[in-house]
Amino acid sequence: MKIHIRMLATMLFCMGCIGSACGAATSCHADALDSAGYARAIQAVRDLPELAQWSRSHRFPVAFGESMDKQLRLRGRCYWSVSVYANRPERMELWQIFYVEANGKRVLVQDPVSGVAISLEQWRSQADKSRMV
Repeated sequence: MKIHIRMLATMLFCMGCIGSACGAATSCHADALDSAGYARAIQAVRDLPELAQWSRSHRFPVAFGESMDKQLRLRGRCYWSVSVYANRPERMELWQIFYVEANGKRVLVQDPVSGVAISLEQWRSQADKSRMV
C-alpha cells in the first residue's frame, strides 16, 4: 500500500512540474537581469537601423530596462521584452518596447497608441507614414 501511495505521489508531483515552475524553460517567465538570453535580445535590438538613427537624433545615452524587462509569452511563443530609453539627466524617457523571440528570429514592437505587439514591418510602415505628414 505504501508503495502505491508513494508512486501516486511521485506521478502527481511530476505532472505538476510539467505545467509549473519545474518546467521553467517552457513557462516564459524568466527575469532579464543577468540573463544570457536577454543579452542576445538586446543585441538584436542594437542591430536595428532604427535604433542607430534614433540614438543619433539626440545627445543622451541609450539605456535598456534590464531591471524591468522579462521573458513573456506572446502569440504562443517566448519573447524577451527589451525597453529602450534615452537616459536624460532628469528622467529616463521611454522610446520603444521591443519583443524579441527567444530564438532571436522575430522582433515585435509595442504599438505606442494601442499597447499591442505589432510586427517590425508594420511598425516601420507606421513610422514611414508619420514622416510623410
